[in-house]
Amino acid sequence: MRPVLIAQNCQAESAGTIIDFLSARQIPFREVHTYRGEPLPNPDELSAVICLGCPISVTEYHQHDYLRDLYRFVANVVRADLPYLGICYGGQLLAGVLGARVERNPVREIGVYTVRLTDAGKADPLFASLGSSFPVVQWHGDTFALPFGCPRLVEGTDCVNQAFKHKRQVALQFHLEATESLVQTWCDVYPSELAEMEKSVADLLIDFRRIADTLKQMNFAFLESFFLNMKTDQPTNHMPHGRLSRSH
Repeated sequence: MRPVLIAQNCQAESAGTIIDFLSARQIPFREVHTYRGEPLPNPDELSAVICLGCPISVTEYHQHDYLRDLYRFVANVVRADLPYLGICYGGQLLAGVLGARVERNPVREIGVYTVRLTDAGKADPLFASLGSSFPVVQWHGDTFALPFGCPRLVEGTDCVNQAFKHKRQVALQFHLEATESLVQTWCDVYPSELAEMEKSVADLLIDFRRIADTLKQMNFAFLESFFLNMKTDQPTNHMPHGRLSRSH
């Protein structure tokens, strides 16, 4: 069985509960730390790709060798129509590869936000488990425009474009994979961005703890849906269907 590739693009932004999901489902995976110069495999060797965040703007990818390599790799993934999940930078990168604009969002988003499914999102089985609105973690300053032919699937208030899909490739602006330790790391590594938002570490962590269990449940449900609906070669007969039930 071919593994899932996790492309980690900076030390501070790891895969969080994605690792928990893949391990629990016994789905083989391989992590490549692109920022260390580790080589990316041929897409033919993989069943799917999950591309994580990065503090460098997609608009500046050409200034960094490892991000140029990552851009070429994602372009090859799209050409091969390999299942791909891009999170934050990974979603913006997919938009750029597909010819859509990536630019500064009018405001930075940091913390817990509520996002909503659009009518297109409600009609897409990929998001069927999440409900019409749901809490997510955000930490970004850029945003992507929608590639041609890709409707908005999830929308936000401060950043409108939150998700789109192109064939078997999915872009998410938000983080479902976040854990408390990851959020703490981001606070430690990006303190100036937190200060810009006039938010404290304590308040951010309090907000996160309120949704932590729900966020992990949502991430598991979304990943189950991703592997089922993107038709990877991973087994899906053990994956439950239906809407995720939540207590709040």
